[in-house]
Amino acid sequence: MPNKEINEKSNNVLKKIINRRQELNISQTDLALKLNMTTSGYFKIEKGNSKLDLIRLFEIAYLLDTEAKDFF
Repeated sequence: MPNKEINEKSNNVLKKIINRRQELNISQTDLALKLNMTTSGYFKIEKGNSKLDLIRLFEIAYLLDTEAKDFF
């Protein structure tokens, strides 16, 4: 799979995470704290500057009251 396609799919997942977080009126700071992360660390994930691993994805989905599969 070409890098461009991977990046597009990754960006779509991140957009869905952001949209869900905003739907629930949860700030980046609040979510970062619940994930035991710094705000800047979480910000980097949402911006795609830091890779999102599966464990972190499952944690985010849980905190956003959804299933990880809903981000795909």
